[in-house]
Amino acid sequence: MSLPFATRSGATADDPALETELATALALARASASAMLQLSPLAHREITAALSQEIGALEAQNDPTSQGAAQALKQYLSEAA
Repeated sequence: MSLPFATRSGATADDPALETELATALALARASASAMLQLSPLAHREITAALSQEIGALEAQNDPTSQGAAQALKQYLSEAA
């Protein structure tokens, strides 16, 4: 397995490999969260609570990237409910 994009020397933000790596990480995260939410009512409650705390932490950072991430998580939670 190769090194993650972010750890490679000479990596730039406009490299298409970064977009591919980010899309892959996001797909894996969504699939993992979806599978865990379906495990049991207790798992669903705990994951929802953890995501809600993460939303609060992102909103407290008060920068555009964090605010966008918080909104995306809120949307994900409403769809997963």
